[in-house]
Amino acid sequence: QAFLRQALYQDATKDVCDIDGTTLGDTTTTSNNSNTIRVIDLETSTNIHAVLFPAQTLPAIEAKAYWQHTGEVVSSRRAEVCLQELDIAMDHLPVSTHCQYRAMYSGDKQESPHEKVKDRIASLANVPSDHVYLTTSGMASIYSALLSSRRACGTDKASVVFGFPYLDTLKLCSRSEFCKGGVEFFGHGHDRDLVALEEFLQRKKVCAVFTEIPSNPLLQCPNLEKLRRLTDKHDVCLVVDDTIGNFLNLDLVQTGLADAVCTSLTKLFSGRGDVMAGSLIANPNTRIGSRIQQDLSQRKEESSLFEADAWAIWHNSHSFAQRNERINHTAAQLADYLMGHADVDRIYYPKYTTHYTKYSNKFGGLFSILLDSHICQRTFYDALDVAKGPSLGTNFTLACPYTLLAHYHELDFAMSYNVQPNLLRISVGLEDFEELRDKFSTALAASRLHPKITCGRSAGAIRAYSTTATARLVAKGRSPSFLCGNRSSIRAALKIFSRGRGIAL
Repeated sequence: QAFLRQALYQDATKDVCDIDGTTLGDTTTTSNNSNTIRVIDLETSTNIHAVLFPAQTLPAIEAKAYWQHTGEVVSSRRAEVCLQELDIAMDHLPVSTHCQYRAMYSGDKQESPHEKVKDRIASLANVPSDHVYLTTSGMASIYSALLSSRRACGTDKASVVFGFPYLDTLKLCSRSEFCKGGVEFFGHGHDRDLVALEEFLQRKKVCAVFTEIPSNPLLQCPNLEKLRRLTDKHDVCLVVDDTIGNFLNLDLVQTGLADAVCTSLTKLFSGRGDVMAGSLIANPNTRIGSRIQQDLSQRKEESSLFEADAWAIWHNSHSFAQRNERINHTAAQLADYLMGHADVDRIYYPKYTTHYTKYSNKFGGLFSILLDSHICQRTFYDALDVAKGPSLGTNFTLACPYTLLAHYHELDFAMSYNVQPNLLRISVGLEDFEELRDKFSTALAASRLHPKITCGRSAGAIRAYSTTATARLVAKGRSPSFLCGNRSSIRAALKIFSRGRGIAL
């Protein structure tokens, strides 16, 4: 990071380059000068710069992580205009026929799409429009909140992440160049963590506390009133990511529960999944929220959102309120149905948490499930006839094995906060409840390894049944994705599975 700062602010060279990275009269290869970082202005109306790092070096890895964690990315529409202005043919590139408002669309020249989007958010969240700021993505809104809270509350202070969050939020706050005081993580977000947080605030200076309402992927909710009192007492900015709950379901502004509300507009606000954007609401009803607004008003950060993306967000969000109401209703029905299903071990949904119901009776469209041990998770996932993908808030239902996608290289860390590897996250869309219920029922029926074994059966009966059931699966050319039981039953099952396959046990 020291090398990055030195190179970018002191020793960086600015070259006029072709888009392929070749400097006129020179090349960007690192064989002769491995410490050179080239900053290139592509000289287009899109304000895109290229920063070329020596390949396979720590600065290059850090730069890639910066792009991911801060969300300050180049959108496809911005990139398309840039390529057109550089006269680079795109005939060989696939063009989506489903993406509304292509890059060159500019709408009414007399109107600003940024102001139209801000006015819509302000109306829905009941705040003045000059307290709404737009960013290039949801993570960029978190990044803006972190930087602004540092400027408002102290640049050398630590940050706190309360509750298990979306992974990039914690990683962003862990970066020392953004938060010199480091980050303290209270990953469970329960009342014991509140006690520990109070002790931490008494001995350490903190600029901001970040939390999610509800959290991703466990859909938990902290005690916001206690969190509010603690942050007020110690002059700390309370930043709440309400992407899953959203500002139609949750009133975090008029209640004064948050100083800054960050939302990924990419999700339900848009619904189409064809544009990225984020918003930050600075709360006019809190002391620190007003300081955040004063800070951001001097920086005009909404200009970072590309104009064509702003038009797309404005168009997609015209039905946000109606879609939100329908998805709230369908998700609650589906969650209740699965809550009482014999094949489901556990369901995580705001309706079933302690604190969320104090703030709203609208629970959003996201829940996570753990299937019972007699269900083959892999078969269920393949058989579930919905779209598969890592996003949420789309107009169509999405499923993803969240933990494996987000925490594949840190499964032990995730499990230490009760985020299980076989957790499935479901984002409910606009389909009818009956259609989704039938799809889940069909997938569950297709993935049963054997009938559910009740607790009243003996251990010997369970071992015998599990071994027989596994043999039947193998005979049909199928294999169980998980083997549950004691050592002898698992060993017996493995012997059956390996028989005739040349597999050494």
